[in-house]
Amino acid sequence: MDNKIDTYIKNEVLIRPTKLIDELSYDNALFNHRSEYETIIEYIEEFLEGRNINRYLVLPGIRDVGKSTILFQIYEYLLKEKNINSKNILYLSVDNLMKITNCSILDAVSAYLRIFFNSQIETQKEPVFLLIDEAQYDTDWSLIGKIIFDNSKKIFMIYSGSSALELSYNADSARRLLRIPIMPLTYSEHLKLKYNYYDKNISTLLYELIYDNKTNNIPEINNKIIQAYTNINGYDINEWIKYLKYGGFPSYFHQKENDVIKKIIDTTDKIVNIDMKNIEGFNKNTEIVTFNLLYYFALQNMGEISTESLANSLDSNKNTIKKILNILEKAQLINQIDPFTSSAKRVTKSKKYYFATPSIKHVLSLNYGTAILEDENAYYGKLLENYVASSFFYLEKTKTFQHKIYYDDNKKGSKNVDFIIQRKLENPIPIEVSFGKKDKSQINDAIKRYKSSHGIIISKNTSEIVQKGNVTYIPPEIFAFL
Repeated sequence: MDNKIDTYIKNEVLIRPTKLIDELSYDNALFNHRSEYETIIEYIEEFLEGRNINRYLVLPGIRDVGKSTILFQIYEYLLKEKNINSKNILYLSVDNLMKITNCSILDAVSAYLRIFFNSQIETQKEPVFLLIDEAQYDTDWSLIGKIIFDNSKKIFMIYSGSSALELSYNADSARRLLRIPIMPLTYSEHLKLKYNYYDKNISTLLYELIYDNKTNNIPEINNKIIQAYTNINGYDINEWIKYLKYGGFPSYFHQKENDVIKKIIDTTDKIVNIDMKNIEGFNKNTEIVTFNLLYYFALQNMGEISTESLANSLDSNKNTIKKILNILEKAQLINQIDPFTSSAKRVTKSKKYYFATPSIKHVLSLNYGTAILEDENAYYGKLLENYVASSFFYLEKTKTFQHKIYYDDNKKGSKNVDFIIQRKLENPIPIEVSFGKKDKSQINDAIKRYKSSHGIIISKNTSEIVQKGNVTYIPPEIFAFL
């Protein structure tokens, strides 16, 4: 066994630098960096400067969102920008490790330190970097991370893996690790990675317009958007619609439509069949209910729904549905939206559920054969609503903005808007979403009910951002830059 581990570790450390270019480029063009890359670099810089509190990072995310690429980009940064010796960097793909050596992450790290430094975790004197990919294949990954963290301040660790990581934290480890979730790409990140176009200014200006009602930003945003679409080299005029249907996954940029559909279905299948299978009480029957639930969400309008109603619709029981919903949310496949009401009432109220990216909703609908049966504007309206929800969730989970997204729980009449957003304890902001044109009766009603300073309509009413009274109209393709 030791010979197998030693050979594997030696080969990985010595050969990995020569394989980097294959992992970091396509058709001779280097991949661009996601925003999470910059965050990780900051922690590495702190570690190298002797501030070693955040040296145990975890990158959970559903498959194909670019986690492995980030690890290879970090490897290249250490090697070329920081001039770290390649022997001080260990990249491990745990699925390969277990196939070849059938050993744990801890066994591999121990062998690595013995071979290259004649040391153990406790006695390691030189800084080393562990880039652990597909960590979920070792069920003890989080405990191993805790052991290494507690016994050495010279080891910087990044654990990357599928959504199963979110389902298997050791409680003690959770207090030591720092989560950096790698979520499906927003449209802005999509343009950054695919077309090398990114203007953080636009996002900031849009945020201030939406949350602070800074309408003086409108001319600048409109001008910047015109410049953006003019300056993006090779931009496809159908890119926004393609993104709504198939976007969110950088690894699919250069694949054909049919292949993307297969990949997204495969990703969904693996979350249910592989990531969830080791959870206590999850059996074949639960698996079937989970798939039925996902297709139910894909085919329905995103109305509020109780676990009891879901249980009745899917011929299951309430507790099973609750458990599945909780797991799917942790697995980053769906997001839950609570009603805008008091905290006490919120616990017992029905929820709304949206997919992590509209492409999952589209592909599951397509796979079920119903996507082409609907009115085009109505169908794309559902995808757009999902995109708006996932955009606010992305901000909530990846940025420092303290805000929440809710659905409108008004029961008096039928003029509910799609979303309510609220920052801290400020007055709420109603948001209405439509792929086609939209009148402002619903938004005006919500502004009055919630005593809001303004409201937002995301629709095709205009080709640029326009303010009319206390209502701001934002075209979907511009909101997408948030």
